[in-house]
Amino acid sequence: MADKHHHDSILGYYDVTVIGAGSMGSACARHLTQTCNDKICLVGPDEPTLPRQQSGRSVFAAYYDQGRITRHLDADPVWCQLANRSIPRYTQLEKATGVKYYTQAGFLVLGPKNHSKVARMQNVAEIVGFNYNKLSNDDLKRQFPYLNVPNDYIGLYEPVDAGYISPRGQVQAEITAAANNGCHIVREIVDSVSQNNEDGSFTITTETNKVIKSRKVVVATGAFTLFKDIIPREIRKGLDIKCGTQTVVKLEVNADDRHRFSNMPSTVYICKDNPLLDYWYTIPPILYPNGKYYLKIGHGGNYIKPIPTHTEVLKWFHGHGSSEVVSALLEVINHYIPDFKPVSIESDACAYTLTPHSHVMIGKIMKNMVLLTGGNGYAAKSADEIGRIGALAITNDTWKYDIPEEAFKLCFRSTPKL
Repeated sequence: MADKHHHDSILGYYDVTVIGAGSMGSACARHLTQTCNDKICLVGPDEPTLPRQQSGRSVFAAYYDQGRITRHLDADPVWCQLANRSIPRYTQLEKATGVKYYTQAGFLVLGPKNHSKVARMQNVAEIVGFNYNKLSNDDLKRQFPYLNVPNDYIGLYEPVDAGYISPRGQVQAEITAAANNGCHIVREIVDSVSQNNEDGSFTITTETNKVIKSRKVVVATGAFTLFKDIIPREIRKGLDIKCGTQTVVKLEVNADDRHRFSNMPSTVYICKDNPLLDYWYTIPPILYPNGKYYLKIGHGGNYIKPIPTHTEVLKWFHGHGSSEVVSALLEVINHYIPDFKPVSIESDACAYTLTPHSHVMIGKIMKNMVLLTGGNGYAAKSADEIGRIGALAITNDTWKYDIPEEAFKLCFRSTPKL
């Protein structure tokens, strides 16, 4: 395959290039710089400074926010173990980079005492091995008097080693550490990738026609994985992943309520008898870049809708989410914290990748190329360990992680022609 690009447009030659500088990609690049002597490149745009609809961008990322829940408690043992391995590294990475992104605010699950998901969380906690407190309904009312909790609900509470992270800060810390370790950071959007038939290496072309040459590639492109010409089209169109919607509501909190909510943990509330909303979550008041504090609420369940095309994903990112979901979440918060009167209300739209097994897909999608995608809305807190698994996958010929490869397998609607 002849090289049609002039050499003066080539940015560099690398052993491994990670495409996608979000939560997983930045962590993968950092771990590559720490575990091998290869020449590493991380390519992906920074967060746009203009409003998204004015930015002209062809891609966006899910980390453009100040708050994501971090916790060990989980009904899925894989997600629990990934969190268990990532959380201790927060303070290590903060210390190494000077970027603070973790707040130990605690984490609380609220659910009906006989709910199967509550039981599974307790079983997984026993298997993985970490501490939490089981709170009775009376305990909840005594400890969190501002919450309106149904009488048949109990709490599973992690007072330490849990709370929330700033995904913005985490990505900044990962990239800072990677760069300090010698990783080349290219702030460009990749337009296409082609593979040399002779040696299996890759030519990576950006939207500004810059070229990166790389022996191996990790694809960590999140919600835009299906819509960019990075993975060969014949393989990409068979991938069984979906891009899903998330609407969040941010409620501005005044100084008095910030004081009243000072012990508020990040919370997941398991619903009963709600066909559209199997759970919702809140993150306690967080300071945002505009100088205001917001309590954030988001959702799970059937309010997550697939987005089938690139144009529709961009339109979703340009907007403020679903008005139907906003109304449902406001109704929830009015019942949950009945005497809370927000100063102002904002909504926002996000999108993430959904997989059939609800885990991240990590594996070789073709020779010398690893796919690292599928956060399913759970990945920010565990991105560091997920990035480490991606680094192991691209640097080894066989699976070298203690959780079986099957848990992270690539899923296809139809068998690709590899």
